[in-house]
Amino acid sequence: MTNALKPISEKKLQRAEANAKDTSQMPVCRIYDTYTTKAEAETKKIPYGEIIIICIVTIMALFVTYLSVRINEINTEISSLNSSLAEIREKTAEAKAELADKKDITEIRKAAEALGMVRAETLPSHYVSVESEDEIVLFEDGSEDEEISFLSLMSALRDSINSFIEYLR
Repeated sequence: MTNALKPISEKKLQRAEANAKDTSQMPVCRIYDTYTTKAEAETKKIPYGEIIIICIVTIMALFVTYLSVRINEINTEISSLNSSLAEIREKTAEAKAELADKKDITEIRKAAEALGMVRAETLPSHYVSVESEDEIVLFEDGSEDEEISFLSLMSALRDSINSFIEYLR
């Protein structure tokens, strides 16, 4: 058997078919004006190494394409975040300027005068005098302390009920 296929004429093909005693030697297929026998077709090897290399190169090309797409997406996201950051910094600067304006004492005085407020020094002063002195009561045993705390609780409860009734009216 030879690796190279040789073209044969139709007459030679018919003679070979007629004289062939073994079917493995009989021409079975025609490829580019050449004929191959069954034995030659069975002995041809599949180039597994070349197929594996082609698969690896294809996978690498797909991986590189995927990575370039991801890089493009990430760059787009980064530029979007940078523009958002610039907007936030601009708003922060505006807020700081507005806060500085609100803290300005001259602006506060103008706003107070617009609301009709005046300085305390310009108003007449009234003084209240207290004739009784403050006193501190110190109890030695706990019985009177409990009585006072109970009375304070009851007084607070009475005041709460009165304020609730006033609210309902």
